Amino acid sequence: MSTNNKVLIIVFIMLSILSVATVTNVWINFIDFGKRAAVDRAYSIAESVRDGLTSHMNLGAMDKRDLFLSNMIKHQNVKTLRVIRSKKVIEEFGDGGLDPYKYDDIEKDVLSHGKAITNIINEEREQFLRITIPYIATKYSKPNCLSCHVNEKEGDVLGAITLELDISEVKNKTVDTILKIILISFVFLILAFFVTGYIIKPYVKLFDALEEGIDKAYKGDFSYYVQTNLSDEAGKVAKKLNDLSEIFRFKKTIELDYDKEKIYERIKHILESNLELENFIIFENNITTKKRKIVLKSSKLTFINDEELENSTQVCRAFRTNFQVVSTDFHNICDLCAMKNRESICLPFTISDELSLTLLIYVANDEELIKAKELIPIISNYFELAEPVLQTKLLMNKLHEKSLKDPMTSLLNRRFLEQYIDDGIKSGENFSVMMVDIDFFKQVNDTYGHDVGDEVIRTLSDVLRNNIKGSDLAIRYGGEEFLLIVFDTSNEVAAKIANHINSEFSKKVFKVGEETFSKTLSIGISSYIENSISPWQAIKHADVALYNAKNSGRNKVVIFEAQMYQESMI
Repeated sequence: MSTNNKVLIIVFIMLSILSVATVTNVWINFIDFGKRAAVDRAYSIAESVRDGLTSHMNLGAMDKRDLFLSNMIKHQNVKTLRVIRSKKVIEEFGDGGLDPYKYDDIEKDVLSHGKAITNIINEEREQFLRITIPYIATKYSKPNCLSCHVNEKEGDVLGAITLELDISEVKNKTVDTILKIILISFVFLILAFFVTGYIIKPYVKLFDALEEGIDKAYKGDFSYYVQTNLSDEAGKVAKKLNDLSEIFRFKKTIELDYDKEKIYERIKHILESNLELENFIIFENNITTKKRKIVLKSSKLTFINDEELENSTQVCRAFRTNFQVVSTDFHNICDLCAMKNRESICLPFTISDELSLTLLIYVANDEELIKAKELIPIISNYFELAEPVLQTKLLMNKLHEKSLKDPMTSLLNRRFLEQYIDDGIKSGENFSVMMVDIDFFKQVNDTYGHDVGDEVIRTLSDVLRNNIKGSDLAIRYGGEEFLLIVFDTSNEVAAKIANHINSEFSKKVFKVGEETFSKTLSIGISSYIENSISPWQAIKHADVALYNAKNSGRNKVVIFEAQMYQESMI
């Protein structure tokens, strides 16, 4: 059985019990009220009869007693009215026309104990209240009972009156009222059932969804999303759980991302789509150099100058203090982030000993500022979850970069070249390959030792690095052999660059003790598009050209020609 049905059944049962209890209570109270009203009326009639009989006695008109009693029965709507005397009064004044031996047991009991007795008499269609009320002698009554009843004393029972009152009308009204209450209660019960179902159903559905989501989360599945139309506290709880679910999904996703740039893109998506922030920037800060760069910004942000923010000599206050900075805390609290007609929030996040991030959020008005402040905890959760993952990516990038660089020259190594080519050269990309070799390098090692040889190699590495564009690649291919990949150049332009490199390197003077020496280079050139059908073939052709340069006298630059390949095969 669903939780919704359980709740409705429980509510229905409780309302039913409440209705039954209410009807029962009303029934009992009505009956009790009707009975008490009839008893009060009986006492009132008993007093009237007593006073009337006393007046008849004082006036010597006791022979008119029966007429008086008949009129009382007629006008008071009484079924039965009978006045009886106690034994002492009979002895003093006679039996009054009633045979004492015909008193019923109730009357005898009342005369004996002086306490009224009440009974309900049910007939086929009618109901009567029969009550026998004693007359007690007292000198405080008006007239004074003891002034006439001289043989009695205070508290003696002088007689009693038996009345039977018709209470059928009270009973019928009670039944009619109870039936109306039952009908109203039934209508209310049905209405309450449906209204309760309508009101409770969203909460029950929310509860079921939360239960399912928590059960999935317990098993490690954070893919659930709680859907609800509620906007009250329950709706806020659902939203918070959805936020937590989104955070954990975010964490599991970024753990499998390849690099930090992809993680930054996911953070951007979260800030824009989930948290609905429109204007923000994320800076990557170098803790050592205090340099920063924009790693991403929101799609709608168009009113800032990237270069000014990146190249400003001012240091971001949030980065410097490692505390969040809100522009409303103090006038121009951070000059770097200040923007006319806009408020800002800057949040710092330390990623490692070398790197930190700052999130700069711009808002247009106080309402947006309040909303952004409310989002700070959940934004912090995303960045805190991303922190260890980013640390891992940075470490892996360092290790990867280290594995792709030659430790002695800091140039790229052959492993990088293989990976670069295997990852695929862009379609239509044009580049020239230079294979560079130091002439007679073995003599340096044999004559001066490997330390000097290493110095020659490092010097050549610096010359190569300083004479190519930033987009070009300088690779230590092996030993004293180097490879340059120069993009968007013809063989002729590449030859000019190669000759300049050879000239610059030949000017370097190496001193060992009192001796000095210089070295030259042999360089072979091949073009990827002009001479080859694949990058590896272009490298092979450059190597063939280098072989030709060495065999033809060294200290020269040779451009690959097809016949060279045939000659090398021979």
